[in-house]
Amino acid sequence: MKPTKPMLPRKRPVWLLVLAAMLVFGFYQEKAKIRLNHYTQVMQENPELESFSVEMRAQWWKENPQPRRIHYYIMHGTWSGFHAMSVSQLRYLKWGLSALILIVFFALDGLFLQTTGHFERWPWLFVMYGLAGAIMAAFIALMPGKSGYSVAHEFLAFLQSPLPSLFIVLVPSLIERMRVEA
Repeated sequence: MKPTKPMLPRKRPVWLLVLAAMLVFGFYQEKAKIRLNHYTQVMQENPELESFSVEMRAQWWKENPQPRRIHYYIMHGTWSGFHAMSVSQLRYLKWGLSALILIVFFALDGLFLQTTGHFERWPWLFVMYGLAGAIMAAFIALMPGKSGYSVAHEFLAFLQSPLPSLFIVLVPSLIERMRVEA
């Protein structure tokens, strides 16, 4: 007895485009969040910057570069749009951006399920996102500070990657194939 459908269809490789879009979007959204977090950190370390005008703040960044090593590259400068924002506005932007990114990844996960022919498994997306969200909330609530945030960040990074949809497609398909072979 053969499995009912292929894990990842070769005749309709549109799912490869979705996977590529997830990877590219993941790279750029992470880069945006790193820049936003870095700018916020520099603002908190230099509270006088908040009272500067946009032009003065931009000039300060030119005169006082804040290079930061991020894994495999060194970030120089910042995005000019941040100069017009206060620290509280930057925090709101961070949470709003995170929510928007999660929504985009959820949609891409659903599209991946559809293009691989496994859209009937979409309820598992809700389960996976719900469990990860509950774990993130628990760690933030029960372990306030850097430790809880670090764990929550790892779960958020998982959701903001192709892994949820890959697990939903591959794990049940592999289990089905193991049953068929037995």
